[in-house]
Amino acid sequence: MVHEDESNDDYPSLQYMNSSDDDSMLYRIPASIEDQDYMGIETGTIVPCEQHGLPCERRVAFEGFETGMRFLACPLKEGQNCGSVQWVDPEWPPTMQNALLKLWEMYQDSKSDRRKDNLEKDRVLDFRYLQSKSAEERNAEVTNSIVSDMKTEMEKKEAEIFKLQGKYEVLMNLTKAQGTVIRNLKFNHLKEKCLVQT
Repeated sequence: MVHEDESNDDYPSLQYMNSSDDDSMLYRIPASIEDQDYMGIETGTIVPCEQHGLPCERRVAFEGFETGMRFLACPLKEGQNCGSVQWVDPEWPPTMQNALLKLWEMYQDSKSDRRKDNLEKDRVLDFRYLQSKSAEERNAEVTNSIVSDMKTEMEKKEAEIFKLQGKYEVLMNLTKAQGTVIRNLKFNHLKEKCLVQT
């Protein structure tokens, strides 16, 4: 553990206290949050990381019961760092740790609920999309059926019109023929009358 003399803001008198066993230095570096007042490379007291000997980076923890605690960590990116962690602040009292764990649990539950809500909304949207798509398909089928029926009906009407035109032409020819016959008969009758009178 590390204790701090709170009287100075530059942190030159930070005292870093480590446990007796060496494993306490090597730790999975906790997730951290950016804090403008406490970030960057530690310059007050040069504290190198265990494996690389590089000056440690100042961070503020943002996970579990360590949330809000300041620490020094290996400055290399995740995957390349050595996992060296040196805590600046003492551990929170157990009541604070419990409160932080409860808050994180509530956050995870809320996140899980939001995820479930989003999944449910996605399912509803997918269902509505499928419904609208099937409605569109049904509308297309109905439209295609109506168009097909109309085409069939139009073809029937055109066939009837063609037949009627044929009958009309026959009637017109018959009428013309009758007219010609009647004219010829009248002409012949007048001719006969004229011949009888002369």
